[in-house]
Amino acid sequence: MKNFTRIGIFVAFCALQAVGAEAGPLQCSTWNGTGYCQYDGKVSRAYINAYKEVILYFDTAFSTSVPTGVGINGVTINNAAKFNMTANPDFGKSLFAALLAAQARGATISVQFNGVVDGYLAIDRIWVNE
Repeated sequence: MKNFTRIGIFVAFCALQAVGAEAGPLQCSTWNGTGYCQYDGKVSRAYINAYKEVILYFDTAFSTSVPTGVGINGVTINNAAKFNMTANPDFGKSLFAALLAAQARGATISVQFNGVVDGYLAIDRIWVNE
């Protein structure tokens, strides 16, 4: 069921891109009753530490009430998202490399979040758009 939900979220994202939807700094929605959020913008800062945490800082802050509206509760950090590499080290390395590449090129990214970790939106996937 979890893979079906992820596939559904991906299909919804692709549909938005196909019709040329322009998102603000953070958009949240539901797919089959599951809330998710998406950031479309630039990488302001990318951070990694010895505790295996990758943090993406957005170029624009958001209201923490936006994720709450789709059932993602507990967000207290309104300008960043986090991924803990202990959950999936290979994804974490690839994520950080993609963030650095996007920042170096000035490319826009699309990142989706499906929950909260330590008050941050939890990074689930990334697209480098340019």
